[in-house]
Amino acid sequence: MTRWRHFAGISVFLLVAGALDARTITLTAEDCDQMAIISAKAPRAGWAGVLQGALVYDTQGQMQLYPDMALLMRFPLTQIPDKQRITKAELTMPVTYVAGSPHIHVRRLLADWGVGVCHLYRRTYPDKVEWAQPGGRGASTDRHNKDTAIFRMEKVGDHTVDVTEDVELWYTKAAVNRGWIMTIENQSGPIYTPSPYAPNSADGKRWKLQVTFEPQ
Repeated sequence: MTRWRHFAGISVFLLVAGALDARTITLTAEDCDQMAIISAKAPRAGWAGVLQGALVYDTQGQMQLYPDMALLMRFPLTQIPDKQRITKAELTMPVTYVAGSPHIHVRRLLADWGVGVCHLYRRTYPDKVEWAQPGGRGASTDRHNKDTAIFRMEKVGDHTVDVTEDVELWYTKAAVNRGWIMTIENQSGPIYTPSPYAPNSADGKRWKLQVTFEPQ
């Protein structure tokens, strides 16, 4: 009996020690080092979040995402120390309005994108480079042909999906971190969200990437 209690005590200690080694960090949209909202209606705009008038887009306050648009976000993972194992990663999108039942597909971007990104081009400096398909929707060229996750929007509130596989690939450098592209694929919607880029408010903090890791 004493020996069994001793063994049980060691097991509990090891479980507690392992739990104490695990750590969770929360990144927000304010931590992103690349971001864009692109639209077929404004093919040369890099931030087409809210259409306020004829060809006039607001840069802050809100994002109104329609099926002909896409949100691009890249979270750097430099806050995660070396020699860790990613155990869980979740992406949270806050939603303030939903029309219909839109499905927002999250996929890893494969194409390098940057300065001047828009619906037509994945970059315009130092050279203009087009997407394989406008809007960054080229399968296996612009973006991965497999969904990482799908937000199934049926009501307002915070929606969360599992993105562990992508974060692990990026952290281990098995894949280059070029961020995600998010699009409505079932021709429903739109959805309205707080703007992921909102330096005059705290709305960017409502977009979250929560990552849990532990020593290898």
